[in-house]
This record gives sequence, structure tokens and C-alpha cells, in this order.
Amino acid sequence: MTLNGVAFPRPVDSQSATRNGRAVDSVSMDINQLRGWATVMDKAVIVSLIATILAVAALGITTWLSFRFGDAVRAHDQAVLDGYRDVEGHSLQLERDVAAARERVSTLEQEVAAARQRAATVEQQASAARDRAEAYGQAARDAAERAARADRETAAATAKERALELDAAEIRQRLAELGQQVRKAAEQAPKPDAPESAAPGGDKPASLVVEALRKYAGTRAAVFVVDQVSDAPAAGAAIASDLGEAGWEPQTWKWTGVSGILGVVVLVKDGSDPATSEAASTLVEQLRANGFSATKGDWPANWRLYRGALDGPQAPGPTDAPIRIVIGVKPR
Repeated sequence: MTLNGVAFPRPVDSQSATRNGRAVDSVSMDINQLRGWATVMDKAVIVSLIATILAVAALGITTWLSFRFGDAVRAHDQAVLDGYRDVEGHSLQLERDVAAARERVSTLEQEVAAARQRAATVEQQASAARDRAEAYGQAARDAAERAARADRETAAATAKERALELDAAEIRQRLAELGQQVRKAAEQAPKPDAPESAAPGGDKPASLVVEALRKYAGTRAAVFVVDQVSDAPAAGAAIASDLGEAGWEPQTWKWTGVSGILGVVVLVKDGSDPATSEAASTLVEQLRANGFSATKGDWPANWRLYRGALDGPQAPGPTDAPIRIVIGVKPR
């Protein structure tokens, strides 16, 4: 007899043993032995059951661990995949950023080039401004020098004017006496081939001015007669007549809307040649020698700018001549 792989002796039937004439001996299995074998079997079963339980537990644990490991592996793979996707997305973003950065760099380079060009333009403008400022400074210095010179000449003329100041009646009387003396001398003396000409009205001999100005024949001069001065038209006509006899090219305008001009002022256009300036100086000297309060100066502004209004010939214009003779208050 076999149970769970263990061989047990078959029990002997007492009747069979008796029938066969044989007796049951002491080696037959008793109840104690059966109990022992049952205990062994119980232990074996228990051990087998424990082993089975342990195997099942081990299998469950292994399966659980396998699931956990699989989940961990899948989670790791998913994380790696997500990380790869993130890296790929980050790489694409970096590529976009690099492209944008290149565009910004190109834009900045263009802006830098434009800024350099603007800086060069500003530098050129600044250089031109410095040149203009230097020219203006030189012009201002020249103007200051001319103003100082004019002030000195005006002061000298004022002093001489005060010393020689006469009223209009005395001037007319003196000019009349000079005219009478010239007429008497002309009547008593033989007539020369080229007699000296006198000013209109016989107020003064033309030779006192004309002879000194003949060397500057051809000089153009504009005579501005101040309208508010009663004696100015007669004096302007006499001066223009003498200039014409000396070969000059005078033109006369009546100047209205101005006042405060003293005596006769001879003005020279800025930049004129030395001969023109010398002619103006000679004219001032001759006018002073003939009793006029004359002075020389420079026009205080643009040569073509003037106040008030001018009434006279249209051509040539009143500002074309290089010499301007202004006849103002109490010409002497």
C-alpha cells in the first residue's frame, strides 16, 4: 500500500490468517504505528501546504513586484519619452530663439550702421556749424572793429561839427558870398579854355569838390535825401551836381519814414574794393572842407535792407551802388 509516495504494509486479516493456518505475529501494524504514520502524514501535508502557501505567496509577491516593476518601467519609459519630447520641444524652441536672435542681430547691425551714418552726418553738420560759428565770430569781430572805428570817426566828426556848427541862414549867407566872389573873379579874369563850373544856383564853386573827385570818375553813388529835413533837398541837389561834374554816376532818392540822421553820412558797402573806399574818404574830406558835417561809416545791416520808403528811379536800384550818401539833419 502506497500513500503520498510512502509504502505501508498491507494489514493482515485475522480470519485469513487463521484460515491459512498461520498466526498473526508481533510485527503486524498496530494502531500506534498508524498514528505515527498519520502524524508524519499530517506534518508532510502541513509542510506541503506551507510550501504551497509560500510558493503562492512568492508567486503573488513576484507577480506584484513584476507589476510594480512593469509600472515603474512604463513610468520611467513614459518619463523618458516625455523628457525626450520636452527636450525636442525645447530644442525646437531654442532653434526658434536662435532664428529670432539672428534676426535681432541683423536688425541691430542695420540700426548700428544707420546710427553710424547718422553720427557721421551729425559730425559733418557739427563741423559745418563750427565753421559757420567761426565765420560768424570773425564777422562779429570785424563788425565790432568797424563799429569802434565808426565811433571814433563819429566822435571826431562830432567834435569838428561842434567847432564848425552854423545854422542854415549862416550857411546860405556864406555860400552866397562865395558865389559873388566867384562871379566877380570870373568877370575880371580872362575866360580860360575850360572854365570851372559852378553848382546850381551859384551857392558854391564846383571846383572845390569837383577837381578832387575827378580821379574817381565812373564811381556809382546813391544819394538818399531825408524827407523830414527842409534843407536836405537843396544840399542833395548840389552834392549830386558836383558828383556828376566830377564824372561820377549819382542817383538821387527821397527817403521817407526815417529821422535822427545828423549831417551827411557817406556809407561804403562791405567788401568794396580799396578804390571805392578811397573815393568815399576823399568825398568826406571835400564835404568837410566846404562846411558840411560829413562822416564816413558802414551800413549797420544787410546792404539791401533799409527802413522807410525810397522815392526815385527804378533802375538802377537804390541799393546797387557801392557808395551811399545820406543827407540828414542840418547838413553842414
